[in-house]
Formats: sequence, structure tokens, C-alpha cells
Amino acid sequence: MRTCVFVFLMSLSTFFSACAPFCGIRSDQYKFEKPRVAVLDFENKASFSQQWRLSEGMRDLLVDALLKTDRYTVLTRRELGAVLSEHDLQREPYFRQEGKIQHGRLKNLQYLIKGAVTDFAHVKGSALRVIGSTFGIGGSGNVAVVSVTLYIIDVESGEIVASETMEGTASAGSLDFKTTYQDVVFGGKAFFRTPLGKATQEVMEQCLEEIAEVVAVKQWYPSVVKVNGDQVLISGGQDRHVKLASLWSVYTPGEALVDPKTGDVLGREPGGLSGLIRVNKVHDKYSEAEILEGHFMTGQDLRPVRSTQR
Repeated sequence: MRTCVFVFLMSLSTFFSACAPFCGIRSDQYKFEKPRVAVLDFENKASFSQQWRLSEGMRDLLVDALLKTDRYTVLTRRELGAVLSEHDLQREPYFRQEGKIQHGRLKNLQYLIKGAVTDFAHVKGSALRVIGSTFGIGGSGNVAVVSVTLYIIDVESGEIVASETMEGTASAGSLDFKTTYQDVVFGGKAFFRTPLGKATQEVMEQCLEEIAEVVAVKQWYPSVVKVNGDQVLISGGQDRHVKLASLWSVYTPGEALVDPKTGDVLGREPGGLSGLIRVNKVHDKYSEAEILEGHFMTGQDLRPVRSTQR
């Protein structure tokens, strides 16, 4: 019996380890803002001539990986034309009024992510040692190598805020390339059991780490949504782990500091303290709070009150 339980736990551990790059969700992710991103098709510079379309395939893998982390709001740009066509279609009088979408509600992007596939092949292990000795894979057998250069673009400024080359490798032994991948679908379960699939998964994991370090590190705080007499509605509820009876200081946003030579926003002046509230009801995505002191308006920022502050 103990042996069976051990085998089951080991199998479960292997399953979660295998899918970690694509289904891992940080337990503290509710503390951070979810940046709005879109992924463009990857440029294929690897001269890969097999049955797979790497440009769209690598893009789809990264979109899937980003969604499964629950750290981003992933928007479409590739299919935006079809979305806009549907918006225009619903303006026609032939459609009932009930259930029509609200126009002017499309979300704006913060970051564009694009990439280029520079290597996607099996190479001889001895040749790989010459190209990159840090891989630590040698011998005369084949090695699967996948290399991707990732770019992250700040949409507001048009600036490339990150450019990094990711490399993944896996031992391929003496496998015949065409036979190994003949009936394999790119991105499927069988694909990730192949050497190129393992190397691709390693690259995707590196891409997720780079994107997280660059765009998913800003801490989230609630803000005042609406004022109703001696009550205020604030953003964030159970989805953001807002606690019942928690105290929040309310601040008026400080003035933006803009560099007069470049136009870059350098930061903000400290906001003025406006008052204090206490949460008395928590909903799914917003909370209700009573005003303890001060004056309030929509858009004010909130910060948690620590026990030592009272």
C-alpha cells in the first residue's frame, strides 16, 4: 500500500513538474498589477523547412503560457480585424438590442512582445561544444537546439525595454530527424516528449521569466471607484484578497514629474493624505468601506494601514 501511494505521489509530482512552465500560478500574484500585453508572430530566421510554421507556432505557445500564469491580460492584435468587423456588424439595425456589446470598451495595450527564432534543429554534440561550451552537452550524438531572441516594446513610448536571447537544449542521441518528427504536431503532447519539444519548453520558461522581470513587477493597490455619502466603493475584492475590517489610507495622486528635455515621466510627487476608511463588505471584484475621516473622490489611491500606524 505504501509503495502504491509513493508511486502515485511521484507520478503527480512528475506531472506538475512537466507542466510547470505553462500552468504555474504564483500564490501571491493578486498583489501585482496585470499588465496588458499582446504577442506578435515570431520571425523565423532558422530556415526551418519541415511541416511546422514556427512563426505562428511559437507565438501561440507563448500566448498559451502567458495566459496560464494568470499574471497578464493578454490581448489580440493578430485577430483584431475580425473583432472590429464584429463591432461594426453589431451596429446594424438587423440585430436585436439585447446583448449588444458596448462600443469604445476595447482595452489598450501596454506592451508588445515579439521574437525571432534563430535556431531550431538537431546538431552534432561535438559541434555544439564549439558553438557554446556553457551548454554542458557533449559527445558525438545529436543535440536539439532552440534559440529565440525576445523583444518587449513599451507601446506608449515605442521603446524596446528588453531584448534577450533564450537558448534551450536537449540530448537527441542518434535519432533520425525526419522519422522522429514525421507525424508530430507542433505544440502537442507528443511534441514536448521529443528533444526539440523539450528544448522549446526550456526556452518558453526562460521567456516567461524575462517578461515577468520586466513588466509584471508593479505592485497593485486599490483605488476609490465611487463615493456614496459616508461609504466608498473601492476596486479589488475577493480576487485581490481584500480583508474585511482592513484599514486603508487614502491619498490624492501627486503631480507627474516630466523631464522638460525628453518628455519622459520620471515619477510622481508624493500624494496628499486625504483620509481613512475601513472595509465592511467584500465582493468578488470590489469592496465597500466606511469613511472614518477625511474627504474622498473617484480616482484616489489607497495604501494599507499597518498595525504600527494606528
